Amino acid sequence: MIDFSILQQGLAMLASPWTFLALSGGLAGGILIGALPGLTATMAVAVLAPFTFFMDATIGIPFLLGIYKGAIYGGSIPAILVNTPGTAAAAASARDGYALTLQGKSRKALELSLFSSVVADLMATLVLIVVAIPLASIAIRFGSPEFALLYLIALTMIATVSGGNAAKGLAAAGLGLLVACIGLDPMSGYQRFTFGNIDLLAGVSLIPLMIGMFALSEILMQLTHPPEGQQTAGDVEHGGERLRWAEFWVLRPTILRSTSLGTFLGSLPGLGAEIACWIAYGLARGRSREPERFGEGSLEGLAAAEAGNNAVVPSALIPMTVFGIPGDTITAVLIGALMAQGMMPGPLLIQQNPGFLFGLFMVLLVTNLLLLVFGLFAIRWLKQVTRIPNAVLYPCVLLLCVCGAYAVNSSTFDLLILVFGGGAGYLMRRTGFPIAPLIIGLLLGPGFESALRQSLVFSNGSLAIFWSRPISLVLLCLLVLVIAFLAWRGLKPKGATLRLPWSRRKKPHNANGGDS
Repeated sequence: MIDFSILQQGLAMLASPWTFLALSGGLAGGILIGALPGLTATMAVAVLAPFTFFMDATIGIPFLLGIYKGAIYGGSIPAILVNTPGTAAAAASARDGYALTLQGKSRKALELSLFSSVVADLMATLVLIVVAIPLASIAIRFGSPEFALLYLIALTMIATVSGGNAAKGLAAAGLGLLVACIGLDPMSGYQRFTFGNIDLLAGVSLIPLMIGMFALSEILMQLTHPPEGQQTAGDVEHGGERLRWAEFWVLRPTILRSTSLGTFLGSLPGLGAEIACWIAYGLARGRSREPERFGEGSLEGLAAAEAGNNAVVPSALIPMTVFGIPGDTITAVLIGALMAQGMMPGPLLIQQNPGFLFGLFMVLLVTNLLLLVFGLFAIRWLKQVTRIPNAVLYPCVLLLCVCGAYAVNSSTFDLLILVFGGGAGYLMRRTGFPIAPLIIGLLLGPGFESALRQSLVFSNGSLAIFWSRPISLVLLCLLVLVIAFLAWRGLKPKGATLRLPWSRRKKPHNANGGDS
């Protein structure tokens, strides 16, 4: 039976002019940030999240969702125009998008990117709306053993898919769990790893650490190891003919297939848009009748990459809203923002704040329509964004980092955490350790510890509680399967590895016949 009071609360949230202004501003700002090479979607959400703590949840959370959606799409603009992905999620789009630009078809490529993104985002949002409530009705039955196993599965998956080296991913996740132990023991009240510092009694402040590890470390990487050999916006003439409806219509199987794949991958913890874009691109090439055109200006390849990465955005909210587990690093920041607003992501969010959640669903749908409008405007005017020099860009971002970190608790100690996080993130990037498992391990650590210890208390220390309940037994079998697959992948001979379509990087030819 439909609860019309919940529908009324959700529609009232959407009807608020401040909510509409927030999501519109977030979407426009996200597109702009995504179009700036070096500024990632995670960086944008992490830096701006503290400023939403002083807003109402119906304003701040739509603002962050708008940034999330806009930045993922906006990253395709410099990828197509100057072969420099604005975000990691647009890396696959650069292959065929820039090749089309070299052929004088940049407008067609930009329009295809926009339309594919809008279609994928809309379909994935509808999936989120359909499956979130039924899954939550199952999640509400979870007890401590089920949540402990669920957290462990999420940590295992995230640790192994967030980098090329599974051992480094697991080590980073373990370090995140260790950092999560800093502070007071939740059950005994004893101090752990505080070293007598009263500022650490409440643990490490999450938002300043994330801003440092994602944003500050990215600035350090860009300054110390700037990308070489990239063309500027003025090197190639942009424009050309528009995308014809017949050209877009013939790509519908590719877009639908990539959207389905991106939606599925986004709903799995740890498999973000950065991975989905390449898997969708590879699948499209394997199913294409003209695979030799991929990398040389294929509309099919560009549509697959854009549909795959944009479908991840709404679907990554599924594990966040249903189980309280981040689907990727950006939803990890969103969980922190929700907790700062006094809301607990997971089944309790649906149970205690159903009107707010329904309003978020409506916000996602409206933001999707606005993406089409703002995207058409961005295609025309954001070509000049790639001309902003780093000497102007990075000081502005650094100022936002400092202000955002300090705004959380108005504490100078948080600035030290910001600097420490930036240095640690820089070292991890330089040594090949992924940052995402550490952050998500830090985020899930308290919940995992609490669920594990409560389970052992209930069972008087017996591990049988993890396989004596039906749901926990299913999750335990799933965990064993995940570990077995990872062990098989790590032990199989190198010669038996799957040759992915993008492993042979053929560079698009420039106008003079050489490689670009």
